[in-house]
Amino acid sequence: MIVRMLGVALVWLAAAAPFASGQSPLPLVEDVDLEPLRKYCEKLRPSLIEMIRPDDYTELTRLSSIKTPAADFSEKVQKILDPYCLAGISINPESRVKAARGPWEAGLVRGRETFILAKVQNDAGVTHGLKVAGEQLRTATGTGKDRWLEATVYKAKPAENTLTGQRLEYVVLRLKALEAGKREATLKFDVGQGTQDLGFRAEVPILFTVKEPK
Repeated sequence: MIVRMLGVALVWLAAAAPFASGQSPLPLVEDVDLEPLRKYCEKLRPSLIEMIRPDDYTELTRLSSIKTPAADFSEKVQKILDPYCLAGISINPESRVKAARGPWEAGLVRGRETFILAKVQNDAGVTHGLKVAGEQLRTATGTGKDRWLEATVYKAKPAENTLTGQRLEYVVLRLKALEAGKREATLKFDVGQGTQDLGFRAEVPILFTVKEPK
């Protein structure tokens, strides 16, 4: 369970409220089926208990327990979770991927794992694994001095797919900065070979503020 892994990193994250980031809000995804989204929120909710503010978690729990029209439920869920998104990812009907900067103020602590959300609008019904790459990312084969950030899409089980195929979902990103200071990383998202959109629109540059641990 992800919540067992997060510990102090998520306590810091929840305290660093993302609402003053100055980033533009992500577009509202419409025409979302109610029951799949409600079930998805129930599955995701235990992972969010320390990832989002207590009042937001309480409201998300309340929404899941009452009868709400589909459009109202979808809009309210997005208003709760979107501020905690590092990126918004859209997959068009041809499975082309685009990415945009999310509202979350990108603050990390050097050497400490941080878990945050990415919003996915999946118009192709893709169920493949979402992947993130980039020239600044440290990987098993990429260990150069300019690779200062670890970034992966979190999966509770190694073999599971990260996307359900529903039109709206949120995935958890695991981040770990290896250097402190103001640092930029360009994250590139895809759902398989050749799915990045034309014109580098699947790439999103993000300026991180990385603090030294106390």
